[in-house]
Amino acid sequence: MRFRALIGKAESLFRRFNKKEDDFSDELLIPDDDYQELRGRYYSYKDLLLKNNELLNTLSVIEEEIEKKTITVPALKSYMARIFSTSFSFIQSLNDMTDKRYMFLFGVLEQIRETAMAIVNEESELASGGFVTPLDKISAKDIKDTGGKASNLGEIHNVLHLPTPRGFSVMTAGYREFMAANALNRKIDALLAPLSMDSYDGIDSASEEIERLIMDADVPSEIAGQIMDEVMKIGGDKRFSVRSSAVGEDGRVSFAGQFKSILNVRADAVVEAYKQVIASKYGKTALFYRLAKRIRDKDMPMAVLVLEMVNSRSAGVLYTLNPGSPDKDEAILSSIWGQGRYAVDGTISPDTYILDRKQDGGIISKSISNKNAELVLDEGGSVKEVAVPDDLRAVPTISEDEIESLYDFGCIIERHFEAPQDIEWAVDDKGRVVILQARPLQVRRVVSSAYQQATPAAINIIAEGESASRGVAYGPVYFVDRFEQIATFPKGAVAAAKNSSNDYVRLMSLASALVIETGSRTSHLATVAREFGIPMVINVRDIKESLGGVDSVTVDGDTGRIYEGRVGRQTLLSSQERVVPEEFFFQSEAVIRAAMRNITHLNLATISEAGVSAGDIRTVHDVIRFVHEISVKEMFRIGKLTEDGGSAQVLVSERVPLRFYVIDLDGGVVDEAKFLKRLSIAHICSVPFNALWRGMSHEGVCWSGPVAIDMGGLASVMARSFVNTGVSEKGGKAYVIITDSYINFSVKLAYHYSIIDAFCGESYINNYINFRFNGGGAGVDGRNRRALFIKEVTEAFGFKVEVKGDLVIAALNGASKGETEEKLAMLGRLLGCSRQLDMAISSLEVKDWYVKAFLEGNYSFAV
Repeated sequence: MRFRALIGKAESLFRRFNKKEDDFSDELLIPDDDYQELRGRYYSYKDLLLKNNELLNTLSVIEEEIEKKTITVPALKSYMARIFSTSFSFIQSLNDMTDKRYMFLFGVLEQIRETAMAIVNEESELASGGFVTPLDKISAKDIKDTGGKASNLGEIHNVLHLPTPRGFSVMTAGYREFMAANALNRKIDALLAPLSMDSYDGIDSASEEIERLIMDADVPSEIAGQIMDEVMKIGGDKRFSVRSSAVGEDGRVSFAGQFKSILNVRADAVVEAYKQVIASKYGKTALFYRLAKRIRDKDMPMAVLVLEMVNSRSAGVLYTLNPGSPDKDEAILSSIWGQGRYAVDGTISPDTYILDRKQDGGIISKSISNKNAELVLDEGGSVKEVAVPDDLRAVPTISEDEIESLYDFGCIIERHFEAPQDIEWAVDDKGRVVILQARPLQVRRVVSSAYQQATPAAINIIAEGESASRGVAYGPVYFVDRFEQIATFPKGAVAAAKNSSNDYVRLMSLASALVIETGSRTSHLATVAREFGIPMVINVRDIKESLGGVDSVTVDGDTGRIYEGRVGRQTLLSSQERVVPEEFFFQSEAVIRAAMRNITHLNLATISEAGVSAGDIRTVHDVIRFVHEISVKEMFRIGKLTEDGGSAQVLVSERVPLRFYVIDLDGGVVDEAKFLKRLSIAHICSVPFNALWRGMSHEGVCWSGPVAIDMGGLASVMARSFVNTGVSEKGGKAYVIITDSYINFSVKLAYHYSIIDAFCGESYINNYINFRFNGGGAGVDGRNRRALFIKEVTEAFGFKVEVKGDLVIAALNGASKGETEEKLAMLGRLLGCSRQLDMAISSLEVKDWYVKAFLEGNYSFAV
């Protein structure tokens, strides 16, 4: 009934048009097979856009839940099932509109699905193969089996192909087997149950007892045998570092410096060193840290990473973003002679380089310290401190070429993990740069510093150093010279110490700020201070003399200044954000974040003309990006229509002297006119077409007659010219495919061609405009100058533009509905104004005048 009603309305309108002089035959429009195929392609495209929105929205919801820590692994599995099901349909829609040219994407998606699901599923491929696995088989997906340090390093080695030591992981399965075989779980749970952050003596005694239980236990023969098999593959004559790699370590919460790393271990001592690292999970500071963060013991199984020892000439830390000044877009690199431990525990003040992220890591400033000691490998095992030769103490420990290599590596790692990174590195005795570990860098922004809020009379700077952790805090000064003093540390005091010992982690729930005489922004203590939101100032000279006679101070972690008494308003001091300890389940978050790297990470930031191979598409986000890009290009191509298409309706207007051949695929024409051969602009209800029409029909745009240029006083740089448009009332032809929110517009005016392909709807995610312009009747120089005119106009309206000779390719993405309509109206005006300007623009100076005139609304180019 609805179809007959529409036919009746169309016949009534048709009889009115029948009286006009330029009439069409009595036949109504009958869609042909080509129209049906075209319409089917558009519906596939529309379905694809809906799924694009659904996928992006789901990814956004998951990321929000991860940040709020409200998601669980079962919930993630449910989300993932929805994501992969929708992605399958998403790819199917693309194949429906492209004659199945992208079937390979189904295989790509399945591989991504298998990788992601392997992370969240209970059974592990690695664990099923034993207790030990080599580094060259480890990647981010193995985080729940190998822990944060090993999975990150495996990803760097196997995916990014950056230099790392050889090594292997003793996985969490080995830890669980070791604990179960020695019946340790129940004993440890009983010792941990009564502990709280305030029970210092209880923490100490529990730690000592648990460490004793572990060191007295035997490593099961199967685990020990697999460890030694991997050791011998690397070499029985080699030395090894045996390092912690707990699940959750080196993630959002770092455990920086809280677990042991045993260095320069002989092959026959690796198994014993393995037990030492397991025992360090229950060290005093590690227990305190875990209590402060409310991390359950069972949620943090300990894997251990065994690496071939690097005999380092120099070593240090690279922060890919300076945490002391995150707004300045700088990186910071620290370096010392020998092994890197002294760089991260604050024993030695390292050489420090500030690097410019905006200038490919160029050195902004450097500070070369006096390095009087270094750690070197001891032939008998472990490491020993030796004096640095006098002629090397004030010499830079790293060359500019090595800095450049490290910065490049850091950029690669940061892009891959999608976050600023804390990277430990070494340069070996042969000059090779090696990555030892990488973890997310804790960076936060704070309000402006206290001294900026204080009155001049109130300012009394008593000491200065370097910012290691930002923020402002006030409190009485309390000097910490010995570890035992921590037990009596008054809550809210400012801790002042000689060096940045990892033991001071136990102050994090008590101290309002830390002031350290020697140290580095890249030390473990600084990392933990940033995690807890504690202001920290380092390298404060003569700390006892400066602060010794003062009762209380204000510590400004933003500037590194320390003021006597309270400085600034109370509201400023109390407004500083503090990281509140929270219930946080490490294993779950580690698994979730590792799985999401296969879903949200974007490798295809750009898609080149050369195309994309299946290997370039490694995540769901890559799939979304690729499919959406290809679908838009496919829709761009459907505008290649012929004038005699049987399904085209004709629109003719006195205002715009073009004959429009219109194909409505869905809602672009009012119901009453759907079967009319001839249309008026009143029949069009396509949002993007109407926006384009408003520009083309603008009263200031002249479509007919000559383009007259009379520049008067500018005659020295601009010639008078009169140019015919080549467009008459019955001249140019435009071919248009429309829907309520889509347009594909192709037009030939005289000797040049333009194509506009656009989507304009309520969702800014789907909105885009693609515009092409090329050709002309003038010589090459004239056509190229007009192309530059169009480039500069469209760039002024926010388009991304590329020019190749006389070809202009412009694109705009992600604008609101109103903004997209505004840009389409501009293109409509530009089409009318740019007609045969290739003949009128005689020089670059003339081009500049035309650009200025258009942007000022002088569309007739009147002088």
